Amino acid sequence: MVAAVIAVAVVIALVSGGVGAGIGLALRPSSTTSGSPSTNIASPGNSSSSATTSPSGASSVAASAIAAQIEPSVVDVVNTLAGGSGLAEGTGIIINSSGDILTNNHVIDGAQSVTVQIDGSGPQLAATVLGYDPVDDVALIKINDISGLNLKVAPLGNSDSVTIGADVVAIGNAYGKGGTPAVVSGTVADLDQSITASDGATSESLTGMIQMNADIVEGDSGGPLVSAAGKVIGMDTAGTETGASFSGQATTTQGFAIPIDTALQVAQQIETGQSSGSITVGAGPFIGVEVEDSNSVSGALVEGVQANTPAASAGLQVGDVITSLGTTPVTSSGALSSALQSYHAGESVQLGWVDSSGQQHTSSITLGSGPPR
Repeated sequence: MVAAVIAVAVVIALVSGGVGAGIGLALRPSSTTSGSPSTNIASPGNSSSSATTSPSGASSVAASAIAAQIEPSVVDVVNTLAGGSGLAEGTGIIINSSGDILTNNHVIDGAQSVTVQIDGSGPQLAATVLGYDPVDDVALIKINDISGLNLKVAPLGNSDSVTIGADVVAIGNAYGKGGTPAVVSGTVADLDQSITASDGATSESLTGMIQMNADIVEGDSGGPLVSAAGKVIGMDTAGTETGASFSGQATTTQGFAIPIDTALQVAQQIETGQSSGSITVGAGPFIGVEVEDSNSVSGALVEGVQANTPAASAGLQVGDVITSLGTTPVTSSGALSSALQSYHAGESVQLGWVDSSGQQHTSSITLGSGPPR
């Protein structure tokens, strides 16, 4: 994902692959690696965490001590995408003893199933998406069976107390490699920042972000941003990527985090069980198609239709091209995903498509509830 903050390029921190209805942000194949980790990010495979110092950031010793306290509350999140189109890998934060986990919406977007692994070790635990908010890029998931688990709840702080220049430590599943969480330290560079993230097909605007001079990379999404006092003050969501300088060296990157107060407000509303506004409780609106971009026609090309779904009932077939949802034109698979985010399961909406012979169709469908997550 590339996002603009004035003149700064930003990359959403996520690894995965495949594109389908319900996937809003850029994903990369799980079988590849998007470059090597920055030198100030600990290797995820080490037996113990480590961190080096970003400019003016916390010392390596302090960062390691903070990480050791927080890592048992950090999980790797693995999203198996609907339709068998790949995996998305990110990070989550355990926020209560019932097994509720805070993460980014773009980490679980388009999921057929979700598993988590605590502190990068032990068994893969099945989890369910309790709800999500694509506007604030926040999701709440829950471990299905917590019997026998000794969950450690993350110490949550107050993001309203964050000040510019404060030392921070970011922890996450860098590059989706798993193992001991990676750690990087830095300082708060700015507050209340607005960014726009885009992959060329879809985009999202986020406001009120905490900006820090710490590298947030793919896979870190959903991980904790921690204060020098050891309190979680934000949820890592995006990082800059400005490429190489004329000298051939990579330029300094920045990270962006959602304030923890904002993320918890969304989580608390999800826990009430009532969908409202941009917040959806449970699995999201579902059409029942697997789609990809078409090289010849503007729209979302249907490459699969699942049985007993709204799409199947409407008569969609492989090779059809979806061109509209409600009053919103659909120009790509990403645009279909974005359009779906405006609706909730159970709502009726007009779906428009063109079949392989060029004939146009419209049908009123009732959006289903997405696949079990």
